[in-house]
Amino acid sequence: MPPPRPPHPTLDDTVRLARPPRNNRTRPILAAAAALLALIALAIGLWFARRPRPFPVAGETTIFRHVSPHFTVFRFRDDPLILVVDCPDLHAQGLMFDRVAALIEKADAPKNRVLSEAEFHARLAAAHLTIGNYYYGDDYPAHALREFFRLAAAEHLTLNPEETHLRAIARQAGFLRPGANGAIISIPQAGSSHRVSLRGRAVILRHELSHGAYFTIPAYHRYVHHFYNTVMTPQEQQAFQTFLVSQGYDPGYHGLIVNETLAYLIFTRDKRYFRASAVHLPDATITTLRQKFVAHMPDIWLKPLATAPLPTMH
Repeated sequence: MPPPRPPHPTLDDTVRLARPPRNNRTRPILAAAAALLALIALAIGLWFARRPRPFPVAGETTIFRHVSPHFTVFRFRDDPLILVVDCPDLHAQGLMFDRVAALIEKADAPKNRVLSEAEFHARLAAAHLTIGNYYYGDDYPAHALREFFRLAAAEHLTLNPEETHLRAIARQAGFLRPGANGAIISIPQAGSSHRVSLRGRAVILRHELSHGAYFTIPAYHRYVHHFYNTVMTPQEQQAFQTFLVSQGYDPGYHGLIVNETLAYLIFTRDKRYFRASAVHLPDATITTLRQKFVAHMPDIWLKPLATAPLPTMH
């Protein structure tokens, strides 16, 4: 005998059957999952918010025309391995770079340790210099920056806020990684000294960009040394070395002398910053050396700057 047929379900019965049975244990699980997703979203948002913004990319003219009361870092358009730190004034620039300069370039400072603040100020006073006029522009390869921060850490030396900022810039650029290639150069804002007019700012930037190329382009580095060693006479080499030593550069660092010689000779054409009489050579000699250097330069972005007019505000 077949079983009795069940009665037809009512509409209410159908609705009830379509709903899954309630399980109160799923509520805490769903709430926990929602909270976890919210935490993940918050963490991702904070990561993006705290992630350093890429350095803006700019060419020589744009950097020259930039005006700001704050430190600004540019990645140089024609050579992304060069960072340009545009400093609010000479004093701020000095706070960031002067002790690096003492370690790497100055003849009267030790090369195996970083000067303390007290030692550095004592040397400034002895040389009748200030933080603001120790240098008018700076340039350092990545390996020199690594050495400065390594020694400072080994000595448990306290960095000032500007040096700490420099370390953060170098780290963000990847320059603190072993073997990394790159360079950081700096310029001050115009008006920060009677020597830093708009024209002076343009001269400093052009000079420092040439140093950047020396640090980042091996072919140009080799060419600079070849020209110095084979084209310039020993008398001409000595004339420039004497000039540079009078500026405080370390004569024991041959690469520094060569680099600065060609930066002044080729890329510092404003007579307020460099003239033939400064190295006791005839104008005709300087002109001839410039022509020979430019004629055989590697075909890199720097070559046009050897003869191009300086940037202006218009």
